[in-house]
Amino acid sequence: MKRLLLCVLVAVPGMMMANPQVAQGDPVATLEPDHYLHSHFNEFAQSRVDMLNRNYAGTRGSPLLEHTENGVVGKYSKAKKDSLEVHVRRTQSELSPYIGVMKYIEVRYESNGECPESVTSEPFESVRARSVTEIFRLVQDEWQ
Repeated sequence: MKRLLLCVLVAVPGMMMANPQVAQGDPVATLEPDHYLHSHFNEFAQSRVDMLNRNYAGTRGSPLLEHTENGVVGKYSKAKKDSLEVHVRRTQSELSPYIGVMKYIEVRYESNGECPESVTSEPFESVRARSVTEIFRLVQDEWQ
């Protein structure tokens, strides 16, 4: 019995040091990468980025046009799918025990021309990039 107690007293602090979130009682500890909710949320996040890119006003082929003193400026935005990061964390809520955090880069592109037709023939350049973070909760196996 003493040997078992000694093993527990030695093993538990080592386990707590290996996972500091557990040691501190972190209520929103990140789940292990192989947890099924990671792939579930990753699929959701990928489809969300696709939906965002479909719904932005303006595209490369049909940008938003702004007439200025110097000609026409074509603009469009795009969420960079290759910048997508996802994390799933546990919460203390019984109604929504998990949250999913998705981060991506949204880039604004612009092209200048003398007329609307020339805007799309000119190369578009990145003029602004911003980091976007969205947080979703899992309710009845659906991300909201």
